[in-house]
Amino acid sequence: MKIPAQTATDEINSFEILIIRGIVVMFIMFSLMPYGLSWDYTGSSELTMEGSMTIKLEWGAVFALATILTYRHFPTILKDVRSLNPFLVMVLLWCLLSTVWSPLPAVTFKRAAQLCGLVMMGMSIQLAPRPLHLLVKYMLYPLMGILVLSLLIVITNPAIGIDYELGGAWRGAVSQKNELGQVAAIAILLWQVHACQERVSLKILIPSILFCFFMLVMSKSSTSMIATIITSSVFHLLRKRHVNSSYALTRIGLTILCLLLLAVYVFYMQESRMPTWQEASAPIAGIFGKGTDLTGRTEIWELIWVEIRRHWIVGLGYGSFWLGPNSLSQFIIDALNWIPLQSHNGYLDILNEQGIIGLALTILTLLTQARYLTILFHKDRIQTAFWSAMLLILIIINFSESSLFRGFAFHNVFFIIALTAVTCSKRRAEERNQ
Repeated sequence: MKIPAQTATDEINSFEILIIRGIVVMFIMFSLMPYGLSWDYTGSSELTMEGSMTIKLEWGAVFALATILTYRHFPTILKDVRSLNPFLVMVLLWCLLSTVWSPLPAVTFKRAAQLCGLVMMGMSIQLAPRPLHLLVKYMLYPLMGILVLSLLIVITNPAIGIDYELGGAWRGAVSQKNELGQVAAIAILLWQVHACQERVSLKILIPSILFCFFMLVMSKSSTSMIATIITSSVFHLLRKRHVNSSYALTRIGLTILCLLLLAVYVFYMQESRMPTWQEASAPIAGIFGKGTDLTGRTEIWELIWVEIRRHWIVGLGYGSFWLGPNSLSQFIIDALNWIPLQSHNGYLDILNEQGIIGLALTILTLLTQARYLTILFHKDRIQTAFWSAMLLILIIINFSESSLFRGFAFHNVFFIIALTAVTCSKRRAEERNQ
């Protein structure tokens, strides 16, 4: 009788699981804490441009550990590579190819190689016996540590912990208020997922979520507040058994679309015209204390379009534009009189650096991920609910904060992990059913 081959979860030992835990903790710390642990808020430091030796050592250590796991479990990793989202592979190849026409080929090649390293890191995490359980648990520890450290910094050194130029918003131990909001928002969702995976005492769960919510409010990050509402709602909606059917995601999408169309219809009946952008966004903006000009982002968008028109088909070259003072983005710095490091619209940044071809591949990557999630929905409801919530919020956030395919930014690293997690889980579920 033929003996079935062992799976990766059978082969992996306790020391390798310890390595995977270390990779998760390091990814959280390195992607959220200030580059090189330097609290330089001017944006002029070379650390901001990911050029310091500290950053190379940090992520070099992560990639080295992932390489060791990849080597030790190469047959399993090879299967996972073959099952990867095909459009993700095309994005990686397109970024590498843009080295040919990039004005800074060395920078473009380095950034593209980093993306490949992140994919390898994501697949190495999936070697764990219960990857989502491990990921949630060992993300929570450093996230809560960052929030506690942020509170201590605000109390002991408010000059660092509070951004007085933004109305006293807290930024704590991270670089800006939005990042502190991200930490709190992700922690709130992870506590809920953790409670669904295993029994958690209410004496721990409730105070922890309330503390995270307090830090979220003090960060004054409207993006993170919206993210918290959306991710928690989507997660609990999809994990419930009563929506467990072949057309659950379709019904959810149609319900949202119908509500939006109903709102537009009511407005049209009252005013005899379609609503403007300002009128449509004003209610949401008012809730979170924002203006309808998207906090000055439209100024950057108008300037970045000047650059996009020069090479809108193939793009300038991956990762070659937003490099701070004396880089290709200098004309935007001169026009704004401050130093932006992104356009605050990830789709515009992709269009600028990867062209319409890169943007199309990115959209196809997202659509394919959504299709894979509908397949996984019938096999692992909790995992599908979690990654669906994260996919939705990453797509939304990328409209206001450049995150997708943006180096070592937390949202990009987590996005890559999500892509590999879904394809690896889908492949292994299909193998079990054979």
